[in-house]
Amino acid sequence: MTRSIKVSTLAAAAAAAITMSMITPTVALAEEGPDPAPEGICSGGWRNNVYGYTATHIGKGPIYKDGPGGTIEVTKTTSETAKTSVSGTAGVSVGFAVAEAKAEISRESTTEVTWGTDHRFRRNITSGKYGNTQHGSWGHNAKWEKYYELPNCSKSQRTTGTVKIANNSIGFRYWETTY
Repeated sequence: MTRSIKVSTLAAAAAAAITMSMITPTVALAEEGPDPAPEGICSGGWRNNVYGYTATHIGKGPIYKDGPGGTIEVTKTTSETAKTSVSGTAGVSVGFAVAEAKAEISRESTTEVTWGTDHRFRRNITSGKYGNTQHGSWGHNAKWEKYYELPNCSKSQRTTGTVKIANNSIGFRYWETTY
C-alpha cells in the first residue's frame, strides 16, 4: 500500500511538471520577459520604409497620336517589358519596394512584367482634340526612405528617393491634347 501511494504521488508530481512546462511561448515571454520600453523609446537601428503610393501608368514604347477628332485605333503586336525602378542613392532595393507594395497596396506588384500578345485599343476622340495612347503597366509611384532610428525615435542619416512599381495589370493609357 505504501508503494502505490508513492507511485501515485510521483505520477501526480510528474503530471504537474508536465502541465507547468506546457506554458505557451507567449505566456512565458509575458511572465519572464522584461517590462516593455517606455513610450517614446525606440529600439534603434537601420530602417527602410516605402510609402505614399499613387496609381500610375508606366508607359513603354511609342506614344500613338491621332486627330483632331475622329477615332484612334491601335493594335499592339510587339512585346515589351516594364520594370520596377528605384531612384536615389544607396537605400531601398527593388525587391524590398515590391514586397512592401504587395503587402500594402496590390498583391500583383512585381519586379517586371512582359507582354507580347495582340492588344487592340479603340477610342473616339473629342472633336477638335488629339487623342494620345501608350501601352504599359498599371503600377504605382511611391517614395522610399532609409534611415537610422535613434533610441529617442528620431531619424538620423536619412536618404530618400522614389520608386516606380510595375504591376501585372497592363493596357493602354489614353489622354487628349489640344495640339
